[in-house]
Amino acid sequence: MKLTHFKTPILIASIAFAVSACEDSKNQEQNTETKDDIPHGIILENMDTSVSPKDDFYNYVNGNWVKNNTIPDDQTRWGGFGVLRKKTDYDMLAILGKAQKSNKYSATTDQAKAIMIFESELDTAARNKVGITTLQPALNKIESIKTLEDFQEVMTQNAITISQPFFGIAAFSNPSNSAMNSAYLYPGGLGLPERDYYLKTDSASVKTRTQYVEHITRMLQFLGDSKEDAHSQAETILAFETKLAEPRLDKVASRDFRNFNNPRTVSQLQKMVPAVNWEQSFTNIGVSKKLDTVIVMQPVYMETVQNIYAKGDIATLKTVMRWATLNSSAGMLTTEIEKANWDFYSKTLNGAKKQKPANERALASVNNTVG
Repeated sequence: MKLTHFKTPILIASIAFAVSACEDSKNQEQNTETKDDIPHGIILENMDTSVSPKDDFYNYVNGNWVKNNTIPDDQTRWGGFGVLRKKTDYDMLAILGKAQKSNKYSATTDQAKAIMIFESELDTAARNKVGITTLQPALNKIESIKTLEDFQEVMTQNAITISQPFFGIAAFSNPSNSAMNSAYLYPGGLGLPERDYYLKTDSASVKTRTQYVEHITRMLQFLGDSKEDAHSQAETILAFETKLAEPRLDKVASRDFRNFNNPRTVSQLQKMVPAVNWEQSFTNIGVSKKLDTVIVMQPVYMETVQNIYAKGDIATLKTVMRWATLNSSAGMLTTEIEKANWDFYSKTLNGAKKQKPANERALASVNNTVG
């Protein structure tokens, strides 16, 4: 945009008036030019009118934009929403910058929390100095598990600091009555993006799973494990996560929300998965009101969880929980751990050529927590 600059007033009144009039006229012309320079609606330059809209409407509308734009090295895809996200991040970083300079927010405000998270992630010297120390309390709790009851208690009482791939609970609007919220029980997150990564047998999928094992092996060594022990754990983790992936709905079934709408009373849920003390688990997670009904998004999956829990293989449950906790925390630990995490998830899986700028990565952490 063009900026308007005003000249110093001249003391002679008639000249001052003339200069002012000239400036007003000039400013109006500049403002008109500025408005005309801003694209409105459909940007014609992005269209490829050599393409018939009857044959290929997408390239008719977007063809020249596709030809003239490349995917930035720190992105794995690029389009209108990517451009919008980049602009939004730019605006948000400017807001954060002003908040940092203002020094007017008390420690309990959301603004101060956002600034603290942002600055903590950017303080790489401090992160590298403490290493995995900040993660150690969570790792110690996992290590202390001896029984299935211990396992459930540690998992549900430390849901913020300890990650696990088994199940989660959240509140969303009821699909049959949007005026009320309901509790949803859903499968936990796995180390690979989705079900097909574990089950497809083509050469590319097999290679990805091999690379995943190599990645886990690399990451567990940051916790002090030997390479041999880390590799053995990685193979155990892949096999275990595959068991959790198989009973999940595939991508086609997941497109129909009716497949997720499976309300169950808490007593029915208790019969479905008796290995879990659900009333106690809900209390430990922080559910303050007594639940009578829960929407079990994937009942067949929960039956698999029951079978796994019933076997009581505490060592494997701890191994999987330990990995999930490290994996979810990688971006906030040392820069070496953060880079190793990026190497697999962004570079190997998605083809990114370089990391996003540090301030954008820190902003993402703010958005994922208090944003």
